[in-house]
Amino acid sequence: MAKGVVKVGIGIVIVIVIAVAGAGAYYFGRIAPLIKSGKKEANYADKSRPDVSAFGYDTGKGAQKIKDLNGKVIVMDVWATWCGPCIRSMPDVVALRNKYTGQPVEVIGLNVDSNGWNDVKPFLQRHREVDYTMAVPSPAPSFLLQSIVDLKPLGDVSAIPTIFVIDQHGKLAAKFVESDTLQQVDDLVARLLNEESSTKK
Repeated sequence: MAKGVVKVGIGIVIVIVIAVAGAGAYYFGRIAPLIKSGKKEANYADKSRPDVSAFGYDTGKGAQKIKDLNGKVIVMDVWATWCGPCIRSMPDVVALRNKYTGQPVEVIGLNVDSNGWNDVKPFLQRHREVDYTMAVPSPAPSFLLQSIVDLKPLGDVSAIPTIFVIDQHGKLAAKFVESDTLQQVDDLVARLLNEESSTKK
């Protein structure tokens, strides 16, 4: 009887050790790299900009890709309904969109709530002043845990809001992390518009 109890106890300990080792391996192999790369800002020179034109999203009117907006500068603001800094920055995002009305600039709020539109629609009904284009990733991200999300080929996110600025050719010009970067975003949008108009002259 005692031997049987000891064997069961040893078996439980082995299972726990395996589970902890597996969880640790998953964390350090999958989650930790996402957190690290998600917090890195990036700013790319023209010729080194990665192509993100295949990134897909759904605005509620069907799936689209970045390449469908070729010719426009895209400001993609990654946010969630539970994120206080995201919500507080929305008036500034609205102001940015208003500033570039009539110009080839598209502002998109990319929501990463785990319930997608089921969380977004009630939020938008309560916040009618947030009237720029909203979307969710499509297809769904391969990894999503609160603010840690894999948005390949756009990039990893682990702090929100995160803003991606994409140039007129579907290439990533910059990634900004946190809500105090909107002036930098504005400056970059203006620069990209000037670059494009200069090349057409």
